Amino acid sequence: MTFNRYMFLRMIVEFAGVICCAVQLFSGTNLVGLIITGIIALLWAGGEIWVATILNRQSPRRDELSDEHQKQATEFAFMTMLTLLVALGFLLMALSLVWHTAIGFPPIGLPAIAMTALVISDARYLWLEHSGSGAIDED
Repeated sequence: MTFNRYMFLRMIVEFAGVICCAVQLFSGTNLVGLIITGIIALLWAGGEIWVATILNRQSPRRDELSDEHQKQATEFAFMTMLTLLVALGFLLMALSLVWHTAIGFPPIGLPAIAMTALVISDARYLWLEHSGSGAIDED
């Protein structure tokens, strides 16, 4: 299994986690969402353990371009999520001022945001790897 294939599979499982968190966030019954989210978390942990045993950790993939892509992807995900959270904060504040009521944020929203950031980071990394694969390395 290649590292990029691993990243793609991890992104799919993380996206399923986002969907499960959203189900729990918007469903009337929190128990169903909690069970689904727990199952996905167990599958995700099992997948991480499986991949750790499949990939040879003795000699992990280390090259400067891949490291730079991972750094750029993490920064992109951080800035995207920061921008969205600031916009959401201002929107909720404005709505609470207009409606004269406090607007609460459900606790499951935080794992949903974190999983979304992971999906964005993995997707950005794969996009950078794909767009950089056609370039000729001059070294």
